[in-house]
Amino acid sequence: MNGAQQNHGRILRRFGNALRLLPFLACAVLVLALSMRDGRGTQAAEPITDGISYMTSDSEGRPTDFTLSHTPERVLVSYPGATELLIDLGLTDRIIGTVAPYGAEPPAYRDAYAALPILSAPYVPSREELTALRPDLIIGWSHHFTPEALGDVYAYFDRGVGAYIVPATVRKGHPTLEETVYPFIADMGHIFGVEERAKNYTTALQSRVAAVEQRTKARGRRFSVMILQAHGTSLYSMYGSAYIIDDIARKAGADNIVDRQMRSVGPERVLGFAPDVIIYVNPKDISEEEARAELRADPNLQNMKAVRENRIIVVNFSDVNNGNGRCITALEDIAEGLDALMNEKKG
Repeated sequence: MNGAQQNHGRILRRFGNALRLLPFLACAVLVLALSMRDGRGTQAAEPITDGISYMTSDSEGRPTDFTLSHTPERVLVSYPGATELLIDLGLTDRIIGTVAPYGAEPPAYRDAYAALPILSAPYVPSREELTALRPDLIIGWSHHFTPEALGDVYAYFDRGVGAYIVPATVRKGHPTLEETVYPFIADMGHIFGVEERAKNYTTALQSRVAAVEQRTKARGRRFSVMILQAHGTSLYSMYGSAYIIDDIARKAGADNIVDRQMRSVGPERVLGFAPDVIIYVNPKDISEEEARAELRADPNLQNMKAVRENRIIVVNFSDVNNGNGRCITALEDIAEGLDALMNEKKG
């Protein structure tokens, strides 16, 4: 073998060795790219080391955290309960857009809510509308932060935008006031730097709850209940323990006999239970008496004892489902209804 052939052979061997290294080089490049994009395919923002850190969850209820670079000034809200809480805490000037309320607002919120910029979508904004508004914090339902809706919370974290899921909207476990409403208020106080205001608000709510629990104890009797909501044409939903109203009812002295959520079921499923009392969740802008009459008018339920005897306590849908201080209003309404039933029995 002459010198030229030997040199050619060495070149081929080096080329072969280089080819064998290509897969390793490709992996290294991929790892570097993912590290820059936080593993989710979008350019990650520079990590914030000094700011306002807070805990929230993703749409599956898994805890996560984020650090805001500054106190939020451009807040987009896709959950009316959060809008109401920001009104309670005097933070309406931070809201750049909110969904409309679910029904008529109570007088305490009506004027303040009406003055806010209402988003064009009735329940959840489009991604285009959200992008155009350039929020620095988004507050919403758990099911809004899914790929089918706004995208997950991590996608916003990657872009340096805060995302917060209201605790009461995470359908996991057996939520209580202590685990959802009070932490929600505390989180908003922390994020917006109004901790003392939030603490005072929570203390006032806790005093109202304590007063109801005292009444419950003095009543000396507990009631079995079904928590029911109508959807028209004899279709109903029954609230289970994954909703905060289960805890609210229990604190008022009523034990929910439905242990899991049942959605859009017929009257035959409702008739499978025999509660002392029905807690009827009213999603319409109608009076309590009109709501009771609506339920009693269903011929399929007229043989149910609680319906026949008009043992129906009406609570407002938003009081039950807004995940804020209005939950205590629902608690007081249930306690008042149970007291009235006790007085009827004594009479």
